[in-house]
Amino acid sequence: MSKQRSDLRNRAEYGAYRTVRALAGSLGPRSLASLGAGVGRLFLATGSRRREILRFNLALAYPEKSEAEREALGLEVARHFGRVALDTLRLQRVSPDDFLSSLVVRGEENVRTAAGFGRGVLFLTAHLGMWEVAGLAASLLMPGKVLAVNRPMDNPLLEEDVVVFRRRFGMEPLGKRNILRAVLQHLKEQGSVGFLIDQRVDPSVGVEVPFFGQPAWTHPIIARIVRKTMTPVVPAFALWEGPGRYSVNCLEPVIPDVLSAEELEDVPMTARFSKITEDAIRRRPEQWLWFHDRWRNLRLESQQSTVKS
Repeated sequence: MSKQRSDLRNRAEYGAYRTVRALAGSLGPRSLASLGAGVGRLFLATGSRRREILRFNLALAYPEKSEAEREALGLEVARHFGRVALDTLRLQRVSPDDFLSSLVVRGEENVRTAAGFGRGVLFLTAHLGMWEVAGLAASLLMPGKVLAVNRPMDNPLLEEDVVVFRRRFGMEPLGKRNILRAVLQHLKEQGSVGFLIDQRVDPSVGVEVPFFGQPAWTHPIIARIVRKTMTPVVPAFALWEGPGRYSVNCLEPVIPDVLSAEELEDVPMTARFSKITEDAIRRRPEQWLWFHDRWRNLRLESQQSTVKS
């Protein structure tokens, strides 16, 4: 946890979460999507700091778009994540069989190709579409458990509920600390592990690689695991396709055997994964988490320059 939290705060948040989850479970997917879009619009209107980050990120990534075009895209981003937040709660009350019936998976042959090397499979995904769906789908489609490297929630009561939900689908959350031994052992047993590396990390642990044409501090953990284990990497991105409908697109695997020693180093390998992620986002930009402060250092520099001028 990032800081000490009071038990009262944790319980209040948990109570609110249970109430909203019950509401989400009582509504049909279409009604829930409509409500979620409204929630997202309200968040955009009232969340001044996140709105500032959203606008900065879109201007940085899409300088060729007009301000009006970026504002329209920003509104769609907010509407999308309002829908996603409520729909993720709804999924906690859905059975694995019903979940699979709402899902279209493309590129399963790419997963089979990667698994055929007998070294396990690393899944690369991002905070795009409905990333929870990507993990759940992999857990149901792959043999054995899928380990998911994630940041635990600050509220332990919420975290416990989410862990139970994920385990019901065959996913095992790992957190982000002291995970390497568990990951390496799981891959040795030909298991699968999922990673998200599209968020900012501290320069002390990251490498700087291009992302939407701008330098971005990114964790090189997948590159280091690939170099150590020669495990293939399958990029897999889950998208929201409409109320209660999802797709998971498994792209051509990155096969380390055909790469040179130089290409397997931290910076070029991480840059490769960032480019794959960027390409997926550009196909559906309204479904990426633009509210995240991905280029925080550049944003702060821009603010300081504005103040000085």
